[in-house]
Amino acid sequence: MESKLILFDVDGTLIDTAGAGKRAMEHAFGEVFGLEGFERADGVAYAGRTDPVILEGLARAFSIRPVTFRENRDRLERIFVRALAGEMARPDERRRLLPGVRPLLERLDALAEIHLGLLTGNIEAGARAKLEPFGLNHFFPSGGFASDHPDRREIARIACRKLSDLTGIPFRPEDVTVVGDTEHDVDCARANHYRSVAVDSGWVDRGALERACPDALLDDLSDPGVMQALGILDQAPR
Repeated sequence: MESKLILFDVDGTLIDTAGAGKRAMEHAFGEVFGLEGFERADGVAYAGRTDPVILEGLARAFSIRPVTFRENRDRLERIFVRALAGEMARPDERRRLLPGVRPLLERLDALAEIHLGLLTGNIEAGARAKLEPFGLNHFFPSGGFASDHPDRREIARIACRKLSDLTGIPFRPEDVTVVGDTEHDVDCARANHYRSVAVDSGWVDRGALERACPDALLDDLSDPGVMQALGILDQAPR
C-alpha cells in the first residue's frame, strides 16, 4: 500500500476551544490598541479564516490605520499567544475534544503507511497551545500554519512539502487528504487536487459544506465509515 498523508484542521475538526481563540485575540487588541467594546467586531468572520486575515479584519473594524497595525503586528501576535495559553489553562467545561477524534488518530497513527499533519489557519504557536491540553500535539510532527502563509491554499501546499521533507516521502496530490469543517478546507484541498473530507461540526451551515462538494461529508469523526471516507483500505500496523 502506498504512503498517504492526512492533514487535519484544528478548530471545529479536532477540538472545540469554547471561543478561547476569539477571546485571546480580543484581549490582544485591547492591550495593544487600548480597545474595548468588541461589539463593533461582531461582523468579523472567524470560521475557516486564517489568523492573519482575522487580525486584519479586526483592525478594519476598529479603523486602525494599516501602518499602525503593521508596526504592532509582532507584538499583537505575542500577546495573543500568551493570552491563548492562559485561556487554555483555565478550566472550562465547554471545551472539548470532538467525537471520534482520539480513537481515529490512534488508529491512523498505528498504521505504517499513514502520516499525519496539521493544516490550519492558526499560527503554529496558537495551534500548539490549543492542542496541548488535549494531548494531541504528538500526533502531528509538522504541518502548514498561518505563520507560514496567510492563504489557506498555500498553507496546504506548504504542509505537504514540509511533511514530504520530514518523512522523505514525495507525497503526490492523490496521496493527500484534507479533513476540515468549513468550505474553506474543501476549497484548499480542491485547489491542490487533494481529497477532501468535511466534518459537520456546526461551525458553518451544512448547506455550505454540501455546496462545496467535498469527497465525503461526515457528521463527525466517529462515523463508522470514516476510514473509507479518508480513502484508506486495509493497512499494515507500524
